[in-house]
Amino acid sequence: MGSPHDNTAPEPTAPVQPPMQYYEYPSNIGGMSSQTDNWIAFEATGFKSQRPTFEVALYIPGEALTTSYKSEYESTGLGTMLGQGAGALKMSEGPKGKFNLDSFKTAMAATASGVKSEAAKVALIEAAKLGTGLAAGAKTVMEQKLGAVLNPYIVAAYKGPTDMRTHEFSFKMLPQDVSESRTCVKIASAFKTAMLPSHGGGDATTAPSMLFGYPDTFEINYYIDGRSLPKSGSNPMFNIGKSVLTSCDLDFSTESTALFFDQTQYPVSIAMKLSFMELEVLHRGKIDDGY
Repeated sequence: MGSPHDNTAPEPTAPVQPPMQYYEYPSNIGGMSSQTDNWIAFEATGFKSQRPTFEVALYIPGEALTTSYKSEYESTGLGTMLGQGAGALKMSEGPKGKFNLDSFKTAMAATASGVKSEAAKVALIEAAKLGTGLAAGAKTVMEQKLGAVLNPYIVAAYKGPTDMRTHEFSFKMLPQDVSESRTCVKIASAFKTAMLPSHGGGDATTAPSMLFGYPDTFEINYYIDGRSLPKSGSNPMFNIGKSVLTSCDLDFSTESTALFFDQTQYPVSIAMKLSFMELEVLHRGKIDDGY
Protein backbone atom coordinates (compact mmCIF):
# COMPACT_ATOMS: atom_id res chain seq x y z
CA MET A 1 0.00 0.00 0.00
CA GLY A 2 1.34 3.47 -0.87
CA SER A 3 1.99 6.30 1.60
CA PRO A 4 -1.16 8.21 2.72
CA HIS A 5 0.71 11.40 1.82
CA ASP A 6 1.51 10.23 -1.71
CA ASN A 7 -0.62 12.29 -4.11
CA THR A 8 0.56 10.43 -7.19
CA ALA A 9 -2.40 9.24 -9.24
CA PRO A 10 -2.58 5.44 -9.46
CA GLU A 11 -1.75 3.86 -12.79
CA PRO A 12 -4.80 2.69 -14.72
CA THR A 13 -5.33 -1.03 -14.70
CA ALA A 14 -6.30 -3.05 -17.75
CA PRO A 15 -9.95 -4.11 -17.82
CA VAL A 16 -10.51 -7.62 -16.57
CA GLN A 17 -11.20 -9.98 -19.44
CA PRO A 18 -14.04 -12.40 -18.85
CA PRO A 19 -12.90 -16.02 -18.86
CA MET A 20 -13.58 -18.06 -21.95
CA GLN A 21 -16.76 -20.09 -21.59
CA TYR A 22 -16.91 -23.73 -22.63
CA TYR A 23 -20.13 -25.61 -23.41
CA GLU A 24 -20.95 -29.03 -24.81
CA TYR A 25 -23.97 -30.98 -25.95
CA PRO A 26 -24.59 -33.80 -25.28
CA SER A 27 -22.81 -33.61 -21.95
CA ASN A 28 -20.70 -36.73 -22.70
CA ILE A 29 -18.76 -35.36 -25.70
CA GLY A 30 -15.68 -33.17 -25.95
CA GLY A 31 -13.25 -32.25 -23.22
CA MET A 32 -10.88 -34.80 -21.73
CA SER A 33 -13.50 -37.28 -20.62
CA SER A 34 -14.35 -38.65 -24.03
CA GLN A 35 -11.42 -39.30 -26.35
CA THR A 36 -13.20 -41.64 -28.76
CA ASP A 37 -16.19 -39.45 -29.66
CA ASN A 38 -16.76 -37.58 -32.88
CA TRP A 39 -17.74 -33.95 -32.48
CA ILE A 40 -17.44 -30.52 -34.04
CA ALA A 41 -15.94 -27.61 -32.11
CA PHE A 42 -16.82 -23.94 -32.64
CA GLU A 43 -14.40 -21.45 -31.09
CA ALA A 44 -15.42 -17.79 -31.18
CA THR A 45 -12.75 -15.07 -31.12
CA GLY A 46 -13.15 -11.31 -30.75
CA PHE A 47 -12.51 -9.66 -34.12
CA LYS A 48 -10.42 -6.83 -32.67
CA SER A 49 -9.08 -8.35 -29.46
CA GLN A 50 -8.29 -11.73 -31.05
CA ARG A 51 -9.11 -13.30 -27.69
CA PRO A 52 -11.25 -16.46 -27.51
CA THR A 53 -14.68 -15.70 -26.06
CA PHE A 54 -16.28 -19.15 -25.94
CA GLU A 55 -16.02 -22.68 -27.31
CA VAL A 56 -18.85 -25.12 -27.99
CA ALA A 57 -18.50 -28.84 -28.67
CA LEU A 58 -21.54 -30.33 -30.44
CA TYR A 59 -22.35 -33.66 -32.00
CA ILE A 60 -21.81 -33.88 -35.77
CA PRO A 61 -25.18 -33.72 -37.54
CA GLY A 62 -25.67 -35.85 -40.63
CA GLU A 63 -25.45 -33.05 -43.21
CA ALA A 64 -22.41 -31.40 -41.60
CA LEU A 65 -19.83 -33.37 -43.61
CA THR A 66 -20.50 -31.60 -46.90
CA THR A 67 -18.65 -28.78 -48.64
CA SER A 68 -18.30 -27.40 -52.17
CA TYR A 69 -15.58 -26.03 -54.43
CA LYS A 70 -16.40 -23.59 -57.23
CA SER A 71 -14.66 -21.99 -60.19
CA GLU A 72 -16.59 -19.48 -62.25
CA TYR A 73 -16.22 -18.90 -65.97
CA GLU A 74 -18.13 -16.72 -68.40
CA SER A 75 -18.67 -16.90 -72.16
CA THR A 76 -16.92 -13.99 -73.88
CA GLY A 77 -17.02 -13.11 -77.58
CA LEU A 78 -13.62 -11.96 -78.85
CA GLY A 79 -14.87 -10.64 -82.18
CA THR A 80 -13.48 -11.36 -85.63
CA MET A 81 -10.07 -9.70 -85.37
CA LEU A 82 -9.13 -10.86 -81.87
CA GLY A 83 -10.57 -14.28 -82.58
CA GLN A 84 -8.42 -14.72 -85.68
CA GLY A 85 -5.32 -13.59 -83.80
CA ALA A 86 -6.02 -15.89 -80.84
CA GLY A 87 -6.50 -18.81 -83.21
CA ALA A 88 -3.18 -18.11 -84.88
CA LEU A 89 -1.42 -17.92 -81.52
CA LYS A 90 -2.88 -21.26 -80.48
CA MET A 91 -1.80 -22.87 -83.73
CA SER A 92 1.75 -21.57 -83.20
CA GLU A 93 2.21 -23.26 -79.82
CA GLY A 94 5.03 -25.75 -79.73
CA PRO A 95 5.79 -28.46 -77.15
CA LYS A 96 4.60 -27.55 -73.63
CA GLY A 97 2.89 -24.43 -74.96
CA LYS A 98 6.13 -22.71 -76.00
CA PHE A 99 5.69 -19.93 -78.59
CA ASN A 100 7.16 -20.61 -82.04
CA LEU A 101 7.62 -17.59 -84.30
CA ASP A 102 7.83 -19.55 -87.56
CA SER A 103 4.66 -21.46 -86.71
CA PHE A 104 2.94 -18.16 -85.87
CA LYS A 105 3.87 -16.65 -89.25
CA THR A 106 2.56 -19.74 -91.05
CA ALA A 107 -0.66 -19.66 -89.07
CA MET A 108 -1.18 -15.96 -89.75
CA ALA A 109 -0.62 -16.52 -93.46
CA ALA A 110 -3.22 -19.32 -93.48
CA THR A 111 -5.61 -17.12 -91.51
CA ALA A 112 -5.18 -14.22 -93.92
CA SER A 113 -5.87 -16.53 -96.86
CA GLY A 114 -9.05 -17.79 -95.20
CA VAL A 115 -10.21 -14.27 -94.39
CA LYS A 116 -9.60 -13.19 -97.99
CA SER A 117 -11.74 -16.02 -99.37
CA GLU A 118 -14.64 -14.95 -97.11
CA ALA A 119 -13.96 -11.21 -97.24
CA ALA A 120 -16.92 -10.36 -99.44
CA LYS A 121 -19.51 -12.00 -97.17
CA VAL A 122 -17.86 -10.61 -94.02
CA ALA A 123 -17.81 -7.10 -95.50
CA LEU A 124 -21.53 -7.24 -96.40
CA ILE A 125 -22.52 -8.41 -92.91
CA GLU A 126 -20.26 -5.85 -91.20
CA ALA A 127 -21.72 -3.09 -93.34
CA ALA A 128 -25.24 -4.19 -92.47
CA LYS A 129 -24.35 -3.99 -88.74
CA LEU A 130 -23.96 -0.21 -89.14
CA GLY A 131 -27.64 0.19 -90.02
CA THR A 132 -29.72 2.27 -87.60
CA GLY A 133 -33.36 3.16 -87.26
CA LEU A 134 -35.45 1.40 -89.91
CA ALA A 135 -32.33 -0.38 -91.14
CA ALA A 136 -31.56 -1.88 -87.74
CA GLY A 137 -32.60 -5.32 -88.97
CA ALA A 138 -30.39 -5.11 -92.03
CA LYS A 139 -27.75 -7.37 -90.45
CA THR A 140 -30.30 -10.16 -89.91
CA VAL A 141 -31.64 -9.78 -93.46
CA MET A 142 -28.12 -9.90 -94.90
CA GLU A 143 -27.24 -12.98 -92.84
CA GLN A 144 -30.36 -14.75 -94.10
CA LYS A 145 -29.53 -13.73 -97.68
CA LEU A 146 -26.00 -15.05 -97.42
CA GLY A 147 -26.92 -18.04 -95.29
CA ALA A 148 -24.06 -17.23 -92.91
CA VAL A 149 -23.37 -15.40 -89.66
CA LEU A 150 -20.16 -13.95 -88.28
CA ASN A 151 -18.15 -16.23 -86.01
CA PRO A 152 -18.25 -14.56 -82.56
CA TYR A 153 -15.19 -16.53 -81.43
CA ILE A 154 -16.68 -17.32 -78.02
CA VAL A 155 -14.24 -18.48 -75.35
CA ALA A 156 -14.66 -19.58 -71.75
CA ALA A 157 -12.99 -16.81 -69.73
CA TYR A 158 -12.00 -17.63 -66.15
CA LYS A 159 -13.32 -14.98 -63.77
CA GLY A 160 -11.28 -16.04 -60.78
CA PRO A 161 -12.65 -16.64 -57.28
CA THR A 162 -16.00 -14.87 -57.02
CA ASP A 163 -17.48 -16.19 -53.78
CA MET A 164 -16.64 -17.64 -50.38
CA ARG A 165 -17.49 -21.16 -49.24
CA THR A 166 -20.46 -21.45 -46.92
CA HIS A 167 -21.35 -24.20 -44.45
CA GLU A 168 -24.59 -24.94 -42.62
CA PHE A 169 -25.21 -27.00 -39.51
CA SER A 170 -28.58 -28.04 -38.08
CA PHE A 171 -28.72 -29.26 -34.49
CA LYS A 172 -31.63 -30.72 -32.56
CA MET A 173 -30.94 -30.45 -28.84
CA LEU A 174 -33.15 -32.58 -26.57
CA PRO A 175 -31.95 -31.95 -23.02
CA GLN A 176 -32.59 -34.72 -20.50
CA ASP A 177 -33.29 -32.39 -17.58
CA VAL A 178 -33.59 -28.72 -16.70
CA SER A 179 -29.85 -28.46 -16.00
CA GLU A 180 -28.97 -29.61 -19.50
CA SER A 181 -31.68 -27.34 -20.90
CA ARG A 182 -29.95 -24.38 -19.22
CA THR A 183 -26.73 -25.37 -20.99
CA CYS A 184 -28.51 -25.59 -24.35
CA VAL A 185 -30.01 -22.13 -23.82
CA LYS A 186 -26.53 -20.77 -23.00
CA ILE A 187 -25.19 -22.34 -26.22
CA ALA A 188 -27.89 -20.66 -28.31
CA SER A 189 -27.32 -17.35 -26.52
CA ALA A 190 -23.54 -17.55 -27.10
CA PHE A 191 -24.01 -17.96 -30.85
CA LYS A 192 -26.54 -15.10 -30.95
CA THR A 193 -24.14 -12.82 -29.12
CA ALA A 194 -21.13 -13.74 -31.26
CA MET A 195 -22.86 -13.06 -34.58
CA LEU A 196 -24.16 -9.60 -33.65
CA PRO A 197 -22.11 -6.37 -33.54
CA SER A 198 -21.20 -4.55 -30.36
CA HIS A 199 -22.75 -1.13 -29.87
CA GLY A 200 -21.58 1.30 -27.24
CA GLY A 201 -19.57 4.39 -26.48
CA GLY A 202 -22.33 6.98 -26.82
CA ASP A 203 -22.62 9.89 -24.39
CA ALA A 204 -25.99 8.76 -23.07
CA THR A 205 -28.85 6.43 -23.82
CA THR A 206 -30.38 9.23 -25.91
CA ALA A 207 -27.16 9.60 -27.92
CA PRO A 208 -25.89 6.13 -28.74
CA SER A 209 -22.63 5.48 -30.53
CA MET A 210 -22.57 5.98 -34.29
CA LEU A 211 -20.31 2.93 -34.70
CA PHE A 212 -20.85 -0.81 -34.52
CA GLY A 213 -18.06 -3.17 -33.56
CA TYR A 214 -17.33 -6.20 -35.73
CA PRO A 215 -18.87 -9.50 -34.61
CA ASP A 216 -16.72 -12.45 -33.59
CA THR A 217 -14.97 -14.80 -35.98
CA PHE A 218 -15.04 -18.60 -35.68
CA GLU A 219 -12.59 -21.46 -35.93
CA ILE A 220 -14.52 -24.63 -36.80
CA ASN A 221 -12.81 -27.98 -36.33
CA TYR A 222 -13.95 -31.57 -36.74
CA TYR A 223 -12.78 -34.08 -34.15
CA ILE A 224 -12.87 -37.69 -35.30
CA ASP A 225 -11.97 -40.42 -32.84
CA GLY A 226 -10.98 -37.72 -30.37
CA ARG A 227 -8.48 -36.02 -32.71
CA SER A 228 -8.84 -32.96 -34.92
CA LEU A 229 -8.51 -33.46 -38.66
CA PRO A 230 -4.97 -32.82 -39.95
CA LYS A 231 -4.01 -29.44 -41.42
CA SER A 232 -2.30 -31.07 -44.39
CA GLY A 233 -2.97 -32.82 -47.66
CA SER A 234 -3.37 -36.08 -45.73
CA ASN A 235 -6.76 -34.88 -44.45
CA PRO A 236 -9.27 -37.58 -45.50
CA MET A 237 -12.13 -35.03 -45.55
CA PHE A 238 -11.79 -31.24 -45.34
CA ASN A 239 -11.18 -28.39 -42.92
CA ILE A 240 -13.14 -25.17 -42.69
CA GLY A 241 -11.34 -21.82 -42.83
CA LYS A 242 -11.86 -18.97 -40.39
CA SER A 243 -15.50 -17.98 -40.74
CA VAL A 244 -18.21 -15.58 -39.64
CA LEU A 245 -21.69 -16.58 -38.51
CA THR A 246 -24.22 -15.11 -40.96
CA SER A 247 -27.46 -16.52 -39.53
CA CYS A 248 -28.73 -18.33 -36.45
CA ASP A 249 -32.24 -19.78 -36.67
CA LEU A 250 -33.81 -21.05 -33.45
CA ASP A 251 -36.97 -23.05 -32.83
CA PHE A 252 -37.98 -23.75 -29.22
CA SER A 253 -41.12 -25.71 -29.99
CA THR A 254 -41.40 -29.49 -29.65
CA GLU A 255 -43.23 -31.02 -32.60
CA SER A 256 -45.20 -27.76 -33.06
CA THR A 257 -46.08 -27.76 -29.35
CA ALA A 258 -44.75 -25.56 -26.53
CA LEU A 259 -43.25 -27.89 -23.92
CA PHE A 260 -41.18 -26.88 -20.89
CA PHE A 261 -39.67 -28.66 -17.90
CA ASP A 262 -42.04 -28.68 -14.93
CA GLN A 263 -42.29 -25.40 -13.05
CA THR A 264 -39.61 -23.76 -15.23
CA GLN A 265 -39.39 -21.69 -18.41
CA TYR A 266 -36.72 -23.91 -19.94
CA PRO A 267 -37.73 -25.65 -23.20
CA VAL A 268 -37.75 -29.39 -23.70
CA SER A 269 -36.11 -29.04 -27.13
CA ILE A 270 -34.16 -26.48 -29.15
CA ALA A 271 -33.60 -26.68 -32.91
CA MET A 272 -30.69 -24.52 -34.04
CA LYS A 273 -29.52 -23.88 -37.61
CA LEU A 274 -26.21 -22.07 -38.11
CA SER A 275 -24.87 -20.65 -41.38
CA PHE A 276 -21.20 -19.70 -41.73
CA MET A 277 -19.18 -17.98 -44.46
CA GLU A 278 -15.42 -18.33 -44.79
CA LEU A 279 -13.32 -15.15 -44.80
CA GLU A 280 -10.78 -16.20 -47.44
CA VAL A 281 -11.10 -17.53 -50.97
CA LEU A 282 -9.72 -20.96 -51.78
CA HIS A 283 -6.70 -21.63 -53.99
CA ARG A 284 -4.54 -24.67 -54.69
CA GLY A 285 -2.27 -24.04 -51.74
CA LYS A 286 -5.24 -24.37 -49.39
CA ILE A 287 -5.78 -27.96 -50.55
CA ASP A 288 -2.27 -28.77 -49.35
CA ASP A 289 -3.37 -27.43 -45.96
CA GLY A 290 -6.29 -29.84 -45.77
CA TYR A 291 -9.14 -27.60 -47.02
